[in-house]
Amino acid sequence: MRKPALVIGAVAAATGLLATGCGSGGDPAGKTGGTFTYAIGDEPETLNPALQDEHTDPVTEMVFRGLTRHDAQNKVVPGLAESWRVSKDEKEYTFTLRKGLTWQDGKPLTSADVRFTIDAVKAAGADAPLSRNFSAVTSVETPDPLTAKFSLSKPFAPLLDAVAMGLLPEHALKGKKLTDGGFGQHPVGAGPYRLAAYKPGQYSELVPFDGYYEGRPKLPKIVIKYVSDDTARLIQLKNGEVDGALVQPQQVSKVKGQDGLRVETYPTADYRALMFNFKKPVFADRNVRTAMNYAVDREAIVKSVLLGQGSPATGPLDESPYKTDAAPFTHDPAKTDELMKKAGYAKNGQGLWAKDGKTVRFELTTFAEDSARVAILNVAATELKKAGYDVVPNPRPKDWVRKHWGDLDAMVVGWGTPYDPDSSVYGPFHSSQALDKGGSNYGTYANTEVDKALDRARDTSDPAVRKAAYADFQKALAADPPFVWVAYLQTNNAVPKALSGPQRRTLGHHGYGFFWNAEKWSWS
Repeated sequence: MRKPALVIGAVAAATGLLATGCGSGGDPAGKTGGTFTYAIGDEPETLNPALQDEHTDPVTEMVFRGLTRHDAQNKVVPGLAESWRVSKDEKEYTFTLRKGLTWQDGKPLTSADVRFTIDAVKAAGADAPLSRNFSAVTSVETPDPLTAKFSLSKPFAPLLDAVAMGLLPEHALKGKKLTDGGFGQHPVGAGPYRLAAYKPGQYSELVPFDGYYEGRPKLPKIVIKYVSDDTARLIQLKNGEVDGALVQPQQVSKVKGQDGLRVETYPTADYRALMFNFKKPVFADRNVRTAMNYAVDREAIVKSVLLGQGSPATGPLDESPYKTDAAPFTHDPAKTDELMKKAGYAKNGQGLWAKDGKTVRFELTTFAEDSARVAILNVAATELKKAGYDVVPNPRPKDWVRKHWGDLDAMVVGWGTPYDPDSSVYGPFHSSQALDKGGSNYGTYANTEVDKALDRARDTSDPAVRKAAYADFQKALAADPPFVWVAYLQTNNAVPKALSGPQRRTLGHHGYGFFWNAEKWSWS
């Protein structure tokens, strides 16, 4: 959600690569052992990992590596660091880098690059949303080229997850701003694939990095093609213009019968919800927001919109080990009526809740190019209207929405992470991360109890303390909901049957993470 995309129209998306020669053009890659071309819906504004929120896109994921990374169970494992030690007071982390690491331009990768990365991200402040993960880091010492010692002002439980963010090369960025556009479009990383070509609005072309620490990847080329429109992606997949694509639930049946393709369906920690803008007076009363949570039939949306590929959502940690039953929102019209009357509303002649002559009127928008979000919007709006809310459904182009976050009334939002919960709840719900402060709290939600619980969960790695803190967080969130929770999604990726290597795991927002082990993929 953090960074806007460069959006292209459906017609351009459907034809943009034909003139570039980057599509497979109907020649099945599995027969030639050549390029794997994959169509995705979202394009990041930058390929700099420090400027993305916790939703790392496939290109950035393959170009960069962090000190740590995540395995098939989403557990933290060694990345560019072969090992680490944590002091008893959890205020010192000492990382030992692998020997012989190099950047993709051939320059050596050392602990100086680790120090530069952390210092640069911290200095960038609001320009780098992930700076919130390093506020407790007071210094990074580099006693030798393979050792980086982090000193913290206080314990920060998610640090090992946080340093999975891709490291940045000091020699390429020294003296420049972290937001340097040149680096953002021509990045230099230490991941398994390097960026060979990038055409904004069209595609990114990746080739193997011979110096990757796990060895040269097996696929000779991967092209990530940016096709924002769901229908255009499906057309290109069926025409053989791409070898694989992200497909929506309603499109799966149209793909499964196609020769040479299979559909990989994975669970995700990616939820959809209706986000409120708290600068709008209509959402001031928590009883109104709570009532709307009881007005939506989540089971029906999962069945009708997602075709069973998902589950009802009641909060942001439903797919986390820290989930509690603090928010058992169900479809309960009687509860909706009770809460609205408690808030001082009564049904008017049009069957709409009104107080002092004003209805609960708001526009509900989402990305018009995302068919699943539009369908969720339409069904949710219909149910809210039936329950007495004056909802105006109005999907808008993605580029328009991302330029007007602060002006929206309400939006079908997506978020979620399969990693440490901090990375997906601190940004959107802590008051210090409000949109006008440069953060990811797009609705400008503020709740003191939520803030306290999120801060407490960060300050220790003690599982019992963290569990209690996140239980308090979910309880406070349920009592004062910032969203109408809707559903958690499964994600579908159509790929050639001849492609081997993709490994099932719980994915993140936008289904990101599918390419997590792309260096091991091959043609069979």
